[in-house]
Amino acid sequence: MTTSQSNTRKISLEMKSEVHYKKAANSYRKSEQYINMINLYPILQTTLIDVENENLVN
Repeated sequence: MTTSQSNTRKISLEMKSEVHYKKAANSYRKSEQYINMINLYPILQTTLIDVENENLVN
């Protein structure tokens, strides 16, 4: 990308509507990525319990 190309792009700093974000959240909760993340919660919880009394930082 040249300098002139980057100068013509404008980034909007305005937030989208609440409805937009609610739709995006609902869509994400149905995504494969979200389902995979939720399925990893038990592993995370078990790991945190396993290291609860460990001194992990010197």
